[in-house]
Amino acid sequence: MPVLENVRLALTSLRANKLRALLTMLGIIIGIGAVITIITIGDSLTGAFNDEMSKFGARNITLEVRQKGDPFYEQAGEGGGIAMEGEIIDSFEYRSPGAADMLTEGMLNEYREKFSGQLEAFAVNEKFGSVAVTNGRFKALASLVGATADQMKIDQLKLLSGRFLTEKDGGQLRAVATVSDVFVQQYYGGRKTPGEALGQSFKLEVEGRLLHLYIVGVYKYQPPDGMRSTGKGVETNLYLPLATGQKLLQKPGGYASATLQIGKETDTALFLKRTNAFFNSFYARNPYFTASASSMAEMMKSVNKMTENIKLGISAIAAISLLVGGIGVMNIMMVSVTERTREIGVRMALGAKARTILFQFIVEAIIVCLIGGMIGVLAGIALGSAGASMMGYPARPSLWAALGAVVFSMSIGVFFGYYPAKKAAQLDPIEALRYE
Repeated sequence: MPVLENVRLALTSLRANKLRALLTMLGIIIGIGAVITIITIGDSLTGAFNDEMSKFGARNITLEVRQKGDPFYEQAGEGGGIAMEGEIIDSFEYRSPGAADMLTEGMLNEYREKFSGQLEAFAVNEKFGSVAVTNGRFKALASLVGATADQMKIDQLKLLSGRFLTEKDGGQLRAVATVSDVFVQQYYGGRKTPGEALGQSFKLEVEGRLLHLYIVGVYKYQPPDGMRSTGKGVETNLYLPLATGQKLLQKPGGYASATLQIGKETDTALFLKRTNAFFNSFYARNPYFTASASSMAEMMKSVNKMTENIKLGISAIAAISLLVGGIGVMNIMMVSVTERTREIGVRMALGAKARTILFQFIVEAIIVCLIGGMIGVLAGIALGSAGASMMGYPARPSLWAALGAVVFSMSIGVFFGYYPAKKAAQLDPIEALRYE
């Protein structure tokens, strides 16, 4: 019998028992729907996280001074990553790094020279705290950041007017600043444009010291995803030359951290290993501190792996309902074989072979599971998309997961439909014709 004829017979049987067919499919629908919902939400969360981290620079590497034996990190030379779960940490006393523990200009210059072919940007910054800059009845909120020239590339700033800080600004200890358009709006009460703010000066007090800075550039403030900035109560970065900030605020020499950006072709894991080995040579005799590097890309891989494991675990639990659905399909097919015993006997008497009967009932089981699987996929995508949207993330339905779910549901039809089909194929034609 042609396949299309078997499909037609299967659909005719389902139409004759609509409610029973729907109840049979219910387990398949719930199982497939739950798995697709979980995968859709999981992929949406992972995609949104990766997009957000990419904005901060997936190729960015943070180099910072850390205390040796810190329970949250491995020691330098071992990858600079987070300590492994289950690792036993002895009693640990936290210390604050002193001037002798900081990264020096000589270290950083030597590092830049050695790795210049792999670096696209190298920025050193220090946060001097939050400040409120007043202008009569107007007030601007800012986070005061001492920075070097490459900070603009690291932070992916877009200039509206003027320029960013230069190496010459730091070398000559110029009292200049690059501010945001939000800062200009707050400080001048909306009375000046970014272009008109260039060359204007303002004063601010930090740790009891008065700083007098001139605006040389204005960048566009980009609020975090999902947030809208009205300019009121928003604190934005105010950049001044790092050397100038350290001099005016009488900060000790040296740097606690630096941010690097590597080329697209650079092997991140190997680069981290070489970077940690380089700085380990400077801190080998330091009993308390070391400098180590960590990568945003490596962190993204770890988070993605963890998300995948959670997604697979929850999907496995949800897939248990597929087993229940498969048993339901087997049960209803057994009932169908019993109800259609005389029909099977007539077909056999007319010359139908056992394999033809076997194939007919397997196709019917596949059709039941296929329809249930497709309904489950659509329900799962709808629920997963709704769940992702409610959490504020763009929905990312997985085409491969949907196709896999449909194929899997058909496999369930073959697996659980084989026994009833085989039982039908093995019926004795004479006994089947006598069945009432």
